[in-house]
Amino acid sequence: MTPKVLEVLGRYNIKATFFLVGEKVDRYPELVRQMVQEGHIVANHTFSHKGVFPLSSRRVVEQEILACSRSIKAVVGLSPLLFRPPFGVTNPIIGKAVDHCGLRAIGWSVRSLDTVAKSEREDVCRRVEAKLHPGAIILLHDRCAKSDELLESIIRVTLKSGYKFIALSDMLKIDVYED
Repeated sequence: MTPKVLEVLGRYNIKATFFLVGEKVDRYPELVRQMVQEGHIVANHTFSHKGVFPLSSRRVVEQEILACSRSIKAVVGLSPLLFRPPFGVTNPIIGKAVDHCGLRAIGWSVRSLDTVAKSEREDVCRRVEAKLHPGAIILLHDRCAKSDELLESIIRVTLKSGYKFIALSDMLKIDVYED
């Protein structure tokens, strides 16, 4: 669904942040290059996104983070400074590993629940609209069927509510890549 999601973002001239799984970066390098060429931010979401990640040792956590960063750098020549833990779960081990790897953890403030099997597009849009606020970071996934249609609906609802989209780097006034 990622090419269709990129198409929707392009139509509205919105720059998104994609937290990427390293295995997918290695499998779809052309999409990652397209993201960066179109002005989107690419960031770290571990190499394999394993369910046991939150229970892993610091060494394993760091290996997952560093492997993803290496994959991104190999494809686009940029080292990401942002990290989102799988499932949004963090703990002291993950926190220390993220710090040791020189990254900044980024969460979200609006969870769309777009990956929940029984979520209808209208329900997801209503949920997002009800939780919108200045500075909101909306969590969406591009791997679900009709992600592009959902994204377009959310964009329309958000713009109709009087909000605008700005790049995460501009909103938080942070660097997203290592020099």
